[in-house]
Amino acid sequence: MLRIVIADDELPIREWLNYCLKDKNTKLEIVGIASDGLQAQELAVKEKPDVVIMDIRMPKMDGITAMKNIKKVLPQTEFVILTNYADFSYAKQAITCGAKEYILKSELRSSELIEILVKIEEDRYTQYDRPRIADQLERAAQKALTEYAGEHIDTNNQFIEKALIYIHEHFDKAISLADVAGQVYRSPEYFSRLFKEVTGENFSIYLINYRLTQARKLLVNTDFKITDIAYRVGYQNPSYFSRLYKKYMGITPEDERRKNSPKAKKC
Repeated sequence: MLRIVIADDELPIREWLNYCLKDKNTKLEIVGIASDGLQAQELAVKEKPDVVIMDIRMPKMDGITAMKNIKKVLPQTEFVILTNYADFSYAKQAITCGAKEYILKSELRSSELIEILVKIEEDRYTQYDRPRIADQLERAAQKALTEYAGEHIDTNNQFIEKALIYIHEHFDKAISLADVAGQVYRSPEYFSRLFKEVTGENFSIYLINYRLTQARKLLVNTDFKITDIAYRVGYQNPSYFSRLYKKYMGITPEDERRKNSPKAKKC
């Protein structure tokens, strides 16, 4: 479960975030709500949250200063920055200082925020060395079952292959590491580690790359609107999809279509 602190000087934003995160996902716990940067810093030090969702401009202390101060005490805490269009360059500075993601307030959607938080949660499985006991127990259980039943248990490659098939068939839906791990009857921690061993990539990175590869095919070979393509590859927020595409593919969806579609090549 992710422990979250919300910090924003606008009451409607604070209330909306609190409502959405409590309503959308039972795996998220709001442990504090702050209305200024100083209060956010004090709350974070006290509650030790996994994530702070914070406005970049607040009274008493701005978001970047608060983030830097919190990072000194809680280096593992992640930050999602909220910003207005006027703060765009300021938001980029926040990213260089360690923020995980930034969201424009004018485009703030609960679906995008949940996607970001789910990714943070998944990354935590791979970033930290989870108890080796779960790994050892799983291996021991497999060995015991083999000895007892005398039946062949799928090798690591085989059940990762099953997981990949599931991803390829359901990438257009809101699937998570835990969902796919459940499909192959493995714990999320064990599955995450083994997925990296077999494929060479973290689960979340693999899913993003696969979705964006499929998106590129649609951009180049169809006339679907970019908004529709975002939905077709599993992203409910087109703006978030466009930012991901630029980040991982090195080009915007619009430029991808302009430069590489068959129509563009004829020109």
